[in-house]
Amino acid sequence: MDKYNIIKIPDVNSTNSYALSLRPTKLFKEGLVIVSDFQTKGRGQRENTWESEKGKNLIISVVIEPNISIEQQFDISIIASLSLVNCLLDLGIESKIKWPNDILVNSQKIAGILIQNLIFKNIITHSVIGIGLNVNQLIFDDYTPKATSLKLEINNNFNLEKIQNKLLSSLQNTIETYHSEKNLEVEYLNLLFQKDKVAVFESRFQRFNGLIKGIGDRGLLIIETENIVKEFDVKEIKMLF
Repeated sequence: MDKYNIIKIPDVNSTNSYALSLRPTKLFKEGLVIVSDFQTKGRGQRENTWESEKGKNLIISVVIEPNISIEQQFDISIIASLSLVNCLLDLGIESKIKWPNDILVNSQKIAGILIQNLIFKNIITHSVIGIGLNVNQLIFDDYTPKATSLKLEINNNFNLEKIQNKLLSSLQNTIETYHSEKNLEVEYLNLLFQKDKVAVFESRFQRFNGLIKGIGDRGLLIIETENIVKEFDVKEIKMLF
């Protein structure tokens, strides 16, 4: 990625949607960045809404051009997750990845990721990586898991543009590492929340205990129970904690 083309918009329905609306233009290419102070229709995984107090947090979408097989699409989640983890570590905050790509600090959610891919002939030509990172917000609604922010963790007020630049630099470094053919899956698994620990899950309204053993083909979550080892898609299972 040679450079970023950053477009700042005060209010937007969704930074991902705005980026995708630019598809017919020459602006829609790797390096396009949409940043906003506020989203009226911010989304997360499972069609959940993303709460963010206006002007307090980093709301950003980045376009990249992976040019990888659709079978490797979970690699984009790995790249985005590790970029956030490394960015936070540079700020002195250790975090974990809650599968597939929520970022937790002390079991509390500090960031979420929403990835939308454009596919042509089974090749992912473009990915829009939407990231919501809680920065200076102090009060959140009662979610599960509970939310936290950089300010709550460190008790500092942060400059959003500096956090933005740090994250974009981390993303670029992670993409370069990925293209150097280094296997990032091992690093991802080492940071996976509750890996090899007994956790409570819910699938099809049934609760059960299991151990997260790893990630299978296409990014499916591998869980070991008393009886079997099974893979789950993100829409099939939820961790309760």
